[in-house]
Amino acid sequence: MSWWGLMQPQKRQKVVIVGGGAGGLILANSLARREGFSVTLINDTPYHYYLPQLLQIAFRGDDSQLKRELVGLVKKNVDLLIDSVETVDLNNRTVLTRSGRSINYDVVVLAPGLSIDHTAIKGNDKLVSLYGDFHSTPDNAWRTFNVINSLKKGKLVIAVADPGHRCPPSPYEGALLADEALRARGVRGQVEITLAVPYPRAYPAETFNEVLEPILKERGINIETFFTVDTVDVDNRKMTSLEGGELSFDAAIVVPIHRGPKVKVVPEDLKTEDGFVKADKLTNRIGDFDDAFAIGDSSTSTTVRTGVTAHLEAKVVEKRLLGLSAQNTGRTNCPTEIGFEMGTFVISDFNHPSVKLPPKGVFFIMKRLFADTYWDVLKHPEFWDPIFDVYFEATSPEKLWKMFP
Repeated sequence: MSWWGLMQPQKRQKVVIVGGGAGGLILANSLARREGFSVTLINDTPYHYYLPQLLQIAFRGDDSQLKRELVGLVKKNVDLLIDSVETVDLNNRTVLTRSGRSINYDVVVLAPGLSIDHTAIKGNDKLVSLYGDFHSTPDNAWRTFNVINSLKKGKLVIAVADPGHRCPPSPYEGALLADEALRARGVRGQVEITLAVPYPRAYPAETFNEVLEPILKERGINIETFFTVDTVDVDNRKMTSLEGGELSFDAAIVVPIHRGPKVKVVPEDLKTEDGFVKADKLTNRIGDFDDAFAIGDSSTSTTVRTGVTAHLEAKVVEKRLLGLSAQNTGRTNCPTEIGFEMGTFVISDFNHPSVKLPPKGVFFIMKRLFADTYWDVLKHPEFWDPIFDVYFEATSPEKLWKMFP
């Protein structure tokens, strides 16, 4: 390159990130501090929601960590647009928004999250209007809170309709926190709790089931296996399963069907029938496009739909855009609250099944502390990256399996 060429400003890569959830926001703030990138973050709401707080609303009435304004979470050199993305045209490197914007890019990263379909289960839309849930909206979580705090007797059913739902341990946390809340009100002896799941055992991962199922049984929670919710009859207070089973209830919460994001992707064959974006599980690359990635809940590359997974995928994409050969390891790190200030973690990766990590009070404290630090992690990933690197190395499944065989 000539001396004159060295004096000219080098063209920066224009990176457009669709979605301001955990993955999109961490990636935006990570790239914004790197030379060579111009970052645009597009989100359909001015707020970022900490989705695990829905569980705290539903069973503790606590919404303190629910949301923050995105404008206060992005670095100053991130171009934040509040708009709904309707189409991402990978052939023409164009993002089209509802307001009529047409935004060109050098690299696009899809991180718009997923959508909830209450109507996919017959009768569930009516059920959720009465009893709520803890996977969709704050309003529905508050409905569940009101139900749990007014229930005096009868049968409470928490049922899983979608094995691919967000946060794998959440239905179990819901059942255990419902148990805690009902005990605190002195009515647990009059309320029967049943957890209905599509699996042959309480928890799908056999190794972690060895930790969780004894706790459920000790707390007197019934486990209905091979029960995939098919229909809900609110008037007669019963639900049926695809396997032919039937459960009666006085109050019920169904973990609803999760669909992919409503963003149209061109070519259209790069989305599954359920609307998730097809991406490589190691690199997050969409199809054969080397300038397009999908991370977090929206992507088929995601091992489990959690904020930690989105975070780790964001870091892989960042490194790949920097020219490194980073790949996803399939690492999970799901904090699991079991009530009475006790908790555990679901920790695994592509090469190791879930660790048999026994419940401890310190794990409950770790989960609660993370909720407090979450917002700083989003805005300042450069500070937290080395801390997480040490944590993930120290708690690698390979090491933990030697400690908890």
